[in-house]
Amino acid sequence: MSAPNDERIKLSKRVYDGLRRQIDEGEWREGTRMPTETELAASFGVSRPVVREALVQLRSEGIIDSRRGSGSVVIAANGAPRRSYSPIENVADLISAFEFRLTIECDAAAFTALRGKSQDLAQIISAHEKFKSDLSESDFGDLDLAFHIAIAKCTGNKLFEATLSMLNPQILLGMRLVGEFSLIGSSTRAQTVYREHALIVDAIKSGDAQAAFDAMRSHLLQSRHRILGFDVPPNWQRLGPVNTSSSAS
Repeated sequence: MSAPNDERIKLSKRVYDGLRRQIDEGEWREGTRMPTETELAASFGVSRPVVREALVQLRSEGIIDSRRGSGSVVIAANGAPRRSYSPIENVADLISAFEFRLTIECDAAAFTALRGKSQDLAQIISAHEKFKSDLSESDFGDLDLAFHIAIAKCTGNKLFEATLSMLNPQILLGMRLVGEFSLIGSSTRAQTVYREHALIVDAIKSGDAQAAFDAMRSHLLQSRHRILGFDVPPNWQRLGPVNTSSSAS
């Protein structure tokens, strides 16, 4: 990954820290509508995408609520509890986030293939099919994340969904970084991701846990390569889903 990515991450953290401090110190109380992204960008001397990443972090922690066309509103001020992992500050953090996702999401796909019900599959397919339309960069990240959370939700284990939801800022930041620095257009990337997602969906539909595990692993590895621009050699890897049978030792 190029140096600008590290700088982008540092800027996003600086904006996040500044906004969090203003909220905690009571400058913006609960129910207060925050300045627009454009106004915040001018105030901090950064671009709107940098501000947007900081807002994603605040939203994931339950500090603000954001709606398209309505801006962001403070919903929990004065030291509200943090409900997410630490913000990404450098490339090493991005690599760690993907390492963690590989341990969580591959098994989530396998469990969904084994346990998913028809209504669960409908949610996953709905999230998947939205990639056929023309997407903006922000829509791309939100829809990709929605697809992954839909799979986690269908595992029958609430901890998968809760854990992945807590990773929202890290996942969205990675997606937005690849959108900003990639030489591949957003429509081409959407088509590529759609094809990768289709393999996961097909495996889940067929109830094939191993194929679902493999398809998710391949997708995450390719996503990581798109963001970083290079492959990360593993120190160790498990190539199959967890054995959930009662006879497993």
